[in-house]
Amino acid sequence: MKKIRVGVLMGGASNEREISLASGKMVAEHLPKDRYEVVLLDPLALMVGNAKLSSAMRDKAKALIAKGGIIEALPERDKALPASFQKEMTTAAATVLPATDAVAATGGDARIDVAFPVLHGTYGEDGTLQGMLDLIGIRYVGSGTLASALAMDKLMTKTVLEASGLPIARDLLVERRDFVAAPEDTAGRVGAQILPAVVKPVRSGSSIGMTIVHTRAEMGPALEEAFRYDDRALVEERLSGTELTVGVIGNRELTALPVIEIVTKREFFDYQAKYDPALTEEICPARVSDAIAREVQDLAMRAHRALGCRGLSRTDFIYGADGAVILEVNTMPGMTVNSLLPKAARVAGIPFGELLDRLVQLALEDE
Repeated sequence: MKKIRVGVLMGGASNEREISLASGKMVAEHLPKDRYEVVLLDPLALMVGNAKLSSAMRDKAKALIAKGGIIEALPERDKALPASFQKEMTTAAATVLPATDAVAATGGDARIDVAFPVLHGTYGEDGTLQGMLDLIGIRYVGSGTLASALAMDKLMTKTVLEASGLPIARDLLVERRDFVAAPEDTAGRVGAQILPAVVKPVRSGSSIGMTIVHTRAEMGPALEEAFRYDDRALVEERLSGTELTVGVIGNRELTALPVIEIVTKREFFDYQAKYDPALTEEICPARVSDAIAREVQDLAMRAHRALGCRGLSRTDFIYGADGAVILEVNTMPGMTVNSLLPKAARVAGIPFGELLDRLVQLALEDE
């Protein structure tokens, strides 16, 4: 039987580049070798090796690779991560760059039957890549253009969820131009309406740019941090309760994976806590009643359908005194050794390789 050629798309230009490289390496290693032939594709490395592009474009790609911190220069936020994880990211980069560069530079065969994008953040899971793949007729793992764009935009996600009768936190939108024009007035007005609050960029992942705000004085710096990553900031009411997350697999027929409870030693489940096992305990199945587990699993499947997701998604919740509140929906969850969705799948009796196989088959499934 002819093997299916899978292009694992990884790396890219977003501020989650290094996590994407680590995810892609794991996907490539665990896709069943008897069924799939894997091609590693990093868009930036392909640009560097493509002689048809201008030298300016190739130089820009090189600069983005350096800025992404792979191999020599990890970003400041990553230097606090465990050495083992830094090594994992570095190894992933060293593996991918020569392979993708060789494909581009030598005219090697990069044709694929299906794409497996593990490109996180901007240009990866925001609908941009998905739209391109749709145009050139290549099937791909995960949600389509519209669902990806909606889920990447936290404000649009909440608009769709609220219209579908799903529970969300109270929020305010703040635009950079308003803050620049009157920073103190804007911060004071927002702080007077929502405290304590969670301030985050509208379009960013891995909790990058997110800050917990307890006082009005902290609102201005928190907005400045969010505006480093986006022109819009979402200020949400900070809710107390148990943090839960639920993975969903499927297209028409959905399967909700076991609920994971997240307990972190940090103030919230931030970038460092996500990738440092010493800082976070991820308990699966979660220490909640069967009724609560079924409730959040049902809400996760409803959110998946409301946004029009395909293949997989992961929905994050806070479960407090008033019940469950949806925080975010992720259309392309991480696939590293510490990632939540693969962990829940293992508890459900689905090994990582089988999970990846199932996701590829869902991508090839007829609409």
